[in-house]
Amino acid sequence: MAHAPRTPVVIDCDPGVDDAVALLLAFASPELEVRGVTTVAGNVSLADVDRNAARVLDLTGLPEDFPLVSGVAGPIARQRRMRDEPVHGPGGLGGVDLPDSPRRHREAHAVDWLADEALARPGELTLIAVGPLSNVAMLLRRHPAAGAALREIVIMGGAAFVQGNVTPAAEFNFYADPEAARCVLESGLPIRVVGLDVTRAALFPLEAAEELTALSGTAGIAGQLLSAYTRRVTAASGATGSPVHDALAVAAVTHPDIIGWESGWATVECSGEYTRGALVADLRTPDRDRPTQIGRTVDADRFVRLLSERLAGYADA
Repeated sequence: MAHAPRTPVVIDCDPGVDDAVALLLAFASPELEVRGVTTVAGNVSLADVDRNAARVLDLTGLPEDFPLVSGVAGPIARQRRMRDEPVHGPGGLGGVDLPDSPRRHREAHAVDWLADEALARPGELTLIAVGPLSNVAMLLRRHPAAGAALREIVIMGGAAFVQGNVTPAAEFNFYADPEAARCVLESGLPIRVVGLDVTRAALFPLEAAEELTALSGTAGIAGQLLSAYTRRVTAASGATGSPVHDALAVAAVTHPDIIGWESGWATVECSGEYTRGALVADLRTPDRDRPTQIGRTVDADRFVRLLSERLAGYADA
């Protein structure tokens, strides 16, 4: 029986624990053809993000020449980026000590490399953006034809109808670079938004993380990452598990029906005294010129099973 064609994707990330888990999920997903990984400053500095991404790619067993491309070091409209996200722990990987990687980033800048990838396969490439949208906004500004060549952009970011996690109004990725987020959401390109509305409703239990920790190889390391992350989240919030935000964005591409979507008009507030970085979504009046799909519901049990099973597949790796 013929296999369904794999979806070509690039993952733009800022590892970060949940970014690391998202990468592991993507490379364990037969539905995807991961063409490369680009990095952007966010959870930690660009230098730490680059270092962490290389270490995570080592865990997958990918060859050293797999495309890993460094990108934007801070917000596109301000001089300073916001402080590191403390929930990710020392170095951004929850304090889990991974060996230094021999990998070297491509000499190209992530924005230009993304443009080449999109133009090489017009209408085919999905961009999964799970960090601040600085790289993506610069892509659309510098290379509009390449942006238009993307199949879609799947974004982890925003809090449409729930409170944010940086301010009452704003989620971290959008707050870190609101001007970039606004540029992307107002681009008119096909966009799906996986925000806190759904990621907070799909908590990964500590018990599931500890089961992974008991396994060998990369599966056990994934369990260590998730266990440390979950303990930090639950201690800070009292939740029963951790939202693995970025992994849900990957699952939204491999299994789109794991999320219930609604279409509407969306943008990001950039000037409000108390609402800077807020995702503003109006589901009453879908805008045909800005076809944004916003995640509203999620099959949490299915997501936890999917993530657990695919990470467990790395045992002995």
